[in-house]
Amino acid sequence: MILLDRQKSEQHKILEALIRRLPCTHTEYMNYFEKLRRIHAGFAGEHRVDAEWLEIILPHPHYFLHNLQILNHFGTTHQIDTVLLCPQLILILEIKNVTGFLDFDESFNQFTRTTAEGDVEGMTNPLHQGMRHMEWMMVMLQQSRLEIPVHYAVVFATKNAILSKSLRGQPIFHVSGLRYYVRELFQQHKKAAYDEEKLFQFASKLMSMHRPIKREMVLPVQDIVKGVLCESCLNGQTMIYRYPKWYCQRCGTVDQEAIFRTLEDYRLLVGKSLTNKSFCEFFKIDSPNTAYKLLRKLPLKAEGTKSNRKYLIGN
Repeated sequence: MILLDRQKSEQHKILEALIRRLPCTHTEYMNYFEKLRRIHAGFAGEHRVDAEWLEIILPHPHYFLHNLQILNHFGTTHQIDTVLLCPQLILILEIKNVTGFLDFDESFNQFTRTTAEGDVEGMTNPLHQGMRHMEWMMVMLQQSRLEIPVHYAVVFATKNAILSKSLRGQPIFHVSGLRYYVRELFQQHKKAAYDEEKLFQFASKLMSMHRPIKREMVLPVQDIVKGVLCESCLNGQTMIYRYPKWYCQRCGTVDQEAIFRTLEDYRLLVGKSLTNKSFCEFFKIDSPNTAYKLLRKLPLKAEGTKSNRKYLIGN
């Protein structure tokens, strides 16, 4: 059972909204586009690993927590790609979607990647990341007075990652090896360490500690394309409001949901509160009266009266 589903991060959503609205001629467009490409590739890699679980036989009960994000008592974060909780064991996965020749120098604790172009780059050791999460999980179990084996593994979601012999014997492999690694673990740990109730209680405790990490981003909001965008045109074409619907003059599309997508773009790029004035500016509406009527129909909480009224966007 999946208790915590894998979802796009707030940063992922912000970059998608920004790329939708930032002109491709903007000086910073390619920088934001590259950030989004990397995040999107990582997200797709995580889903490839998620799909692998569908063919793996697991004991009942079992719980998945995907993209678990917790602030520890030191004030640092644990962002764990996947946690599998079973009566026999807990498995932590660190999922990577990098390419190139990957090597580990144990004497220096140095993890490197050699690209297809021959460039050698240092990278954070994913084995150390997994081990750090495992050690934290063991402390959490100790605080809950539970004893259960905890394991970790690093899984590469792309076949274009070439692992060197220096990594032999480490819990690190391609996604195709996940089922065999899990099978070996259950062969080692056949006896249940605790019952279903205690398992669910501990999983629920982890869930209650989950807090999505918020990363501050400086955005060129002043340069983005304003207005309700036509999803069919896909090139920044804005729609006009003709009561009671939004209409694209270029392709003729009528889209009742476009205003809600625009409202989400506003939340991501500008903020959670808006006024009649900011609504007119972002949605490109000439009439404050029309804006007022539209705002009243949207599922927004209103605060204040008349000219001081603000509307709050959920989430």
